[in-house]
Amino acid sequence: MNSTQGLSNFAKRKNEEKMVEKTIVEGWTEFDQISNLPDLLKEAWNLRRKAFPDFIHFAVPGGRHYDGKNFRNSGQFLNVSITGVSCALQCDHCQGKMLNGMIPSPTPEKLQELGTNLLKKGVTGLLVTGGCNHKGQVPLKPFLSALAYLKSLSFTIHVHTGLADKETAVGLKQAGVDKVFLDMIGDAATIRRVYHLDRKPSDFIETLEILLAENLDVVPHVVLGLNYGKIMGEENLIQTLSDYPLETLVLVALRAVPGTPMGGVSGPNPAEIVRITAQTRLLNPSLKLSFGCARPYTQKAWLERGLIAAGINTLAFPLDETIDFALAWGLEPIMNEMCCGGL
Repeated sequence: MNSTQGLSNFAKRKNEEKMVEKTIVEGWTEFDQISNLPDLLKEAWNLRRKAFPDFIHFAVPGGRHYDGKNFRNSGQFLNVSITGVSCALQCDHCQGKMLNGMIPSPTPEKLQELGTNLLKKGVTGLLVTGGCNHKGQVPLKPFLSALAYLKSLSFTIHVHTGLADKETAVGLKQAGVDKVFLDMIGDAATIRRVYHLDRKPSDFIETLEILLAENLDVVPHVVLGLNYGKIMGEENLIQTLSDYPLETLVLVALRAVPGTPMGGVSGPNPAEIVRITAQTRLLNPSLKLSFGCARPYTQKAWLERGLIAAGINTLAFPLDETIDFALAWGLEPIMNEMCCGGL
């Protein structure tokens, strides 16, 4: 490192320290973009500190490289797509592009073979996902025996299901999967416009109930701003989910994927994301609340500080300065390569 780089890094560290000191002295006043947001954050923060131990998980699974000053991930937890890059729905926010970079495993035999090989390389867990069929389902049924095989190798297995039916739910329970991730939508217009599905919000609730009835550990995921960056039904959906016996809820926010119909959408206002997260904490005092890797790039550092203030338990792929912020506020950081919904 040359002297200019050293001075630059020193100045950056001093600025980060000043930011943390300013927040400690002034409380949550930096989050005053929305009326009463500082007061809402104070209430959510105090509730989180009363209900949970003083640590926070930072999730950095191996599907994306992470190399921070505190931790570097090593690929112990990876993403597998059972449909390769194919998805029948071609949802406006993704069009299958989020499947790029995942390990393709299009047959049960290939999934079993993949598990055997990855085990030898020190991999300990997999997120098994894929594109949806025209019914909004990830086609897991042919892979149930392969999932059971992966569990026999002592892998931690998380699965995305889509609108699973009872047969799939029973099979997942028999296979012994650890977590079931279910994307939830609370607005009928969003389902039609973005997912291109002729389904209703009640269909997503019915799927949740089917999965819970089999005593599966279901982790709902709610995308804030899924309908072209607009908040439409998410808050009512979160209110509805508070009536169910959940251990963990994952929030994410729309992040534009280039080359999709939403490629130019900026996503929800970061202050709105923070507000909804804080309200979610207040609605669910004992629920483990995670914020996933999908979130807007705008005001990234500010947003991450706001999410911690809002009372989350887990944050995916934090900035280094966010970890410093958590430490300054008395939270011990725990780095983990598992998906945020599994912590």
